[in-house]
Amino acid sequence: MDPIDVGTAWAIVILSSGGMIVLGMFARALLKKWSLPKQGIPQEEVERLRRAVEDLALDVGELHERMDFAERVLSNQPESKRLKEGA
Repeated sequence: MDPIDVGTAWAIVILSSGGMIVLGMFARALLKKWSLPKQGIPQEEVERLRRAVEDLALDVGELHERMDFAERVLSNQPESKRLKEGA
């Protein structure tokens, strides 16, 4: 093995490890900055937000079903009729 190859391999390992450490520290700092204090949000607010998210999920599900239905209806039309309506 060539000593230069060994040195290059060690440099890659050391620089990669250092980069991972720096990225880990950066990620930890971001998580600390973005995390909400646990005692800061009243339980009523958490429940209200949870219900709002569930309502939105239901709305999105209904919209998805309507879109699927519309796509099926449009795909069953003869192509000549679709082209005339689109023009």
